[in-house]
Amino acid sequence: MAANVVTFSVQLGSGGFEIAHDIADKLDYRYLDSEVIAQAAALAGVSPETIAAAERWPTFVERMLERLALTTVVSEGVLPTPPTANPATMMLTSADYRQLVEQVVQSLAAEGRCVIIGHAGQAILQNTPKVFKVLVHGSKDRRVARLSAEQGIDVKDAISQIKDADRQRIDFFKHVYNMDWLDSSTFDMTINTDDVDRETAVSLIMTGISAVPSAAV
Repeated sequence: MAANVVTFSVQLGSGGFEIAHDIADKLDYRYLDSEVIAQAAALAGVSPETIAAAERWPTFVERMLERLALTTVVSEGVLPTPPTANPATMMLTSADYRQLVEQVVQSLAAEGRCVIIGHAGQAILQNTPKVFKVLVHGSKDRRVARLSAEQGIDVKDAISQIKDADRQRIDFFKHVYNMDWLDSSTFDMTINTDDVDRETAVSLIMTGISAVPSAAV
Protein backbone atom coordinates (compact mmCIF):
# COMPACT_ATOMS: atom_id res chain seq x y z
CA MET A 1 0.00 0.00 0.00
CA ALA A 2 1.65 3.24 -1.19
CA ALA A 3 -0.05 5.84 1.03
CA ASN A 4 0.42 5.33 4.76
CA VAL A 5 -1.72 8.34 5.76
CA VAL A 6 -5.15 9.28 4.42
CA THR A 7 -6.79 12.60 5.25
CA PHE A 8 -10.49 13.27 4.87
CA SER A 9 -12.18 16.63 4.57
CA VAL A 10 -15.93 16.08 4.85
CA GLN A 11 -18.94 18.26 4.19
CA LEU A 12 -21.63 17.74 6.78
CA GLY A 13 -24.33 15.43 5.46
CA SER A 14 -22.16 13.97 2.69
CA GLY A 15 -21.71 10.58 4.36
CA GLY A 16 -17.96 11.14 4.47
CA PHE A 17 -17.46 10.01 8.04
CA GLU A 18 -18.87 6.58 7.29
CA ILE A 19 -16.71 6.31 4.18
CA ALA A 20 -13.62 7.28 6.19
CA HIS A 21 -14.48 4.59 8.76
CA ASP A 22 -14.72 2.00 5.98
CA ILE A 23 -11.34 3.03 4.58
CA ALA A 24 -9.71 2.77 8.01
CA ASP A 25 -11.22 -0.69 8.48
CA LYS A 26 -10.11 -1.95 5.07
CA LEU A 27 -6.56 -0.68 5.55
CA ASP A 28 -6.44 -1.64 9.23
CA TYR A 29 -5.35 1.95 9.93
CA ARG A 30 -6.15 4.01 13.01
CA TYR A 31 -9.24 6.22 12.63
CA LEU A 32 -8.24 9.57 14.12
CA ASP A 33 -10.70 12.32 14.88
CA SER A 34 -11.42 12.98 18.56
CA GLU A 35 -7.97 11.61 19.46
CA VAL A 36 -6.39 14.63 17.76
CA ILE A 37 -8.41 16.96 19.98
CA ALA A 38 -7.69 14.87 23.09
CA GLN A 39 -3.92 14.91 22.55
CA ALA A 40 -3.83 18.66 21.87
CA ALA A 41 -5.98 19.31 24.96
CA ALA A 42 -3.64 17.22 27.10
CA LEU A 43 -0.62 19.17 25.82
CA ALA A 44 -2.30 22.50 26.57
CA GLY A 45 -3.84 21.42 29.86
CA VAL A 46 -7.31 22.52 28.76
CA SER A 47 -10.59 20.83 27.95
CA PRO A 48 -11.21 19.18 24.55
CA GLU A 49 -14.02 21.72 24.07
CA THR A 50 -11.49 24.55 24.22
CA ILE A 51 -9.39 22.96 21.50
CA ALA A 52 -12.45 22.22 19.36
CA ALA A 53 -13.51 25.86 19.61
CA ALA A 54 -10.10 26.92 18.27
CA GLU A 55 -10.76 24.90 15.13
CA ARG A 56 -13.23 27.44 13.88
CA TRP A 57 -12.64 31.09 13.04
CA PRO A 58 -13.82 33.20 16.01
CA THR A 59 -16.38 35.95 15.60
CA PHE A 60 -15.36 39.59 15.93
CA VAL A 61 -16.70 39.69 19.50
CA GLU A 62 -14.78 36.53 20.42
CA ARG A 63 -11.57 37.96 18.98
CA MET A 64 -12.04 41.17 20.95
CA LEU A 65 -12.70 39.27 24.19
CA GLU A 66 -9.57 37.18 23.64
CA ARG A 67 -7.48 40.31 23.13
CA LEU A 68 -8.92 41.86 26.27
CA ALA A 69 -8.13 38.72 28.23
CA LEU A 70 -4.50 39.00 27.15
CA THR A 71 -4.11 42.59 28.33
CA THR A 72 -4.05 44.30 31.70
CA VAL A 73 -5.05 47.80 32.68
CA VAL A 74 -2.03 49.88 33.66
CA SER A 75 -2.67 53.47 34.80
CA GLU A 76 -4.95 55.03 32.19
CA GLY A 77 -4.06 52.72 29.31
CA VAL A 78 -4.25 49.07 28.40
CA LEU A 79 -0.87 47.44 27.89
CA PRO A 80 0.12 43.87 26.97
CA THR A 81 0.40 41.46 29.86
CA PRO A 82 4.06 41.19 30.94
CA PRO A 83 5.73 37.93 29.90
CA THR A 84 5.93 35.29 32.59
CA ALA A 85 8.94 33.18 33.41
CA ASN A 86 6.76 30.09 33.72
CA PRO A 87 5.29 29.06 30.31
CA ALA A 88 2.74 26.85 32.07
CA THR A 89 1.05 29.93 33.50
CA MET A 90 0.82 31.80 30.20
CA MET A 91 -2.61 32.29 28.68
CA LEU A 92 -2.79 30.56 25.31
CA THR A 93 -4.68 32.02 22.37
CA SER A 94 -6.77 30.28 19.74
CA ALA A 95 -3.76 30.47 17.43
CA ASP A 96 -1.65 28.69 20.05
CA TYR A 97 -4.23 25.92 20.34
CA ARG A 98 -4.36 25.56 16.55
CA GLN A 99 -0.59 25.24 16.48
CA LEU A 100 -0.83 22.40 18.99
CA VAL A 101 -3.39 20.68 16.79
CA GLU A 102 -1.00 21.00 13.85
CA GLN A 103 1.80 19.47 15.90
CA VAL A 104 -0.42 16.55 16.90
CA VAL A 105 -1.53 15.95 13.30
CA GLN A 106 2.09 15.99 12.10
CA SER A 107 3.16 13.66 14.91
CA LEU A 108 0.37 11.15 14.23
CA ALA A 109 1.08 11.27 10.50
CA ALA A 110 4.76 10.58 11.17
CA GLU A 111 3.71 7.37 12.95
CA GLY A 112 1.85 6.36 9.79
CA ARG A 113 -0.94 3.87 9.14
CA CYS A 114 -3.74 6.28 10.00
CA VAL A 115 -6.84 7.95 8.60
CA ILE A 116 -7.15 11.54 9.84
CA ILE A 117 -10.61 13.09 9.70
CA GLY A 118 -10.73 16.88 9.49
CA HIS A 119 -8.41 19.06 11.59
CA ALA A 120 -7.14 20.72 8.38
CA GLY A 121 -5.15 17.60 7.57
CA GLN A 122 -5.07 18.42 3.85
CA ALA A 123 -3.43 21.78 4.63
CA ILE A 124 -1.09 20.69 7.40
CA LEU A 125 0.16 17.65 5.46
CA GLN A 126 -0.05 19.13 1.97
CA ASN A 127 3.69 18.65 1.33
CA THR A 128 4.12 15.43 3.29
CA PRO A 129 5.06 12.36 1.19
CA LYS A 130 2.76 9.34 0.95
CA VAL A 131 -0.33 11.18 2.19
CA PHE A 132 -3.55 10.70 0.20
CA LYS A 133 -5.97 13.60 0.65
CA VAL A 134 -9.70 13.07 0.08
CA LEU A 135 -12.64 15.48 -0.06
CA VAL A 136 -16.15 14.06 0.32
CA HIS A 137 -18.82 16.54 -0.67
CA GLY A 138 -22.27 16.88 -2.18
CA SER A 139 -25.04 19.27 -3.13
CA LYS A 140 -26.80 21.13 -0.36
CA ASP A 141 -30.19 19.52 -1.06
CA ARG A 142 -28.83 15.97 -0.95
CA ARG A 143 -26.84 16.66 2.19
CA VAL A 144 -29.83 18.21 3.93
CA ALA A 145 -31.98 15.18 3.10
CA ARG A 146 -29.31 12.74 4.32
CA LEU A 147 -28.64 14.64 7.55
CA SER A 148 -32.34 14.99 8.30
CA ALA A 149 -32.89 11.24 7.80
CA GLU A 150 -29.79 10.13 9.70
CA GLN A 151 -30.36 12.35 12.73
CA GLY A 152 -34.15 12.31 12.67
CA ILE A 153 -34.32 16.09 12.65
CA ASP A 154 -36.51 18.61 10.87
CA VAL A 155 -35.38 19.71 7.42
CA LYS A 156 -35.11 23.30 8.65
CA ASP A 157 -32.75 22.20 11.42
CA ALA A 158 -30.68 20.23 8.92
CA ILE A 159 -30.44 23.26 6.64
CA SER A 160 -29.32 25.42 9.55
CA GLN A 161 -26.66 22.92 10.68
CA ILE A 162 -25.24 22.50 7.19
CA LYS A 163 -25.24 26.24 6.53
CA ASP A 164 -23.40 26.94 9.78
CA ALA A 165 -20.91 24.10 9.27
CA ASP A 166 -20.08 25.19 5.71
CA ARG A 167 -19.67 28.82 6.72
CA GLN A 168 -17.39 27.97 9.64
CA ARG A 169 -15.13 25.77 7.48
CA ILE A 170 -14.94 28.37 4.70
CA ASP A 171 -14.08 31.17 7.14
CA PHE A 172 -11.56 29.03 9.02
CA PHE A 173 -9.55 27.98 5.98
CA LYS A 174 -9.72 31.46 4.44
CA HIS A 175 -8.31 33.22 7.50
CA VAL A 176 -6.00 30.56 8.93
CA TYR A 177 -4.56 28.92 5.81
CA ASN A 178 -5.42 31.47 3.12
CA MET A 179 -7.03 28.77 1.02
CA ASP A 180 -10.41 27.71 -0.33
CA TRP A 181 -11.66 24.81 1.77
CA LEU A 182 -13.27 23.13 -1.26
CA ASP A 183 -10.50 23.83 -3.77
CA SER A 184 -10.16 20.51 -5.63
CA SER A 185 -6.47 21.16 -6.35
CA THR A 186 -5.82 20.74 -2.61
CA PHE A 187 -6.89 17.09 -2.75
CA ASP A 188 -5.77 13.93 -4.49
CA MET A 189 -9.37 12.81 -4.94
CA THR A 190 -12.80 14.40 -4.54
CA ILE A 191 -15.95 12.31 -4.22
CA ASN A 192 -19.43 13.75 -4.82
CA THR A 193 -21.80 11.44 -2.97
CA ASP A 194 -24.95 12.75 -4.64
CA ASP A 195 -24.92 9.82 -7.08
CA VAL A 196 -21.98 7.75 -5.80
CA ASP A 197 -22.93 5.23 -3.14
CA ARG A 198 -20.81 4.37 -0.12
CA GLU A 199 -19.42 1.12 -1.53
CA THR A 200 -18.39 2.72 -4.82
CA ALA A 201 -16.79 5.66 -3.04
CA VAL A 202 -14.73 3.33 -0.86
CA SER A 203 -13.62 1.34 -3.91
CA LEU A 204 -12.53 4.48 -5.77
CA ILE A 205 -10.60 5.80 -2.77
CA MET A 206 -8.87 2.47 -2.18
CA THR A 207 -7.74 2.46 -5.81
CA GLY A 208 -6.39 5.98 -5.45
CA ILE A 209 -4.53 5.14 -2.24
CA SER A 210 -2.80 2.17 -3.86
CA ALA A 211 -1.72 4.31 -6.82
CA VAL A 212 0.21 6.92 -4.81
CA PRO A 213 3.83 6.88 -6.06
CA SER A 214 6.50 6.12 -3.47
CA ALA A 215 8.00 9.58 -3.99
CA ALA A 216 4.66 11.42 -3.91
CA VAL A 217 4.56 14.88 -2.40
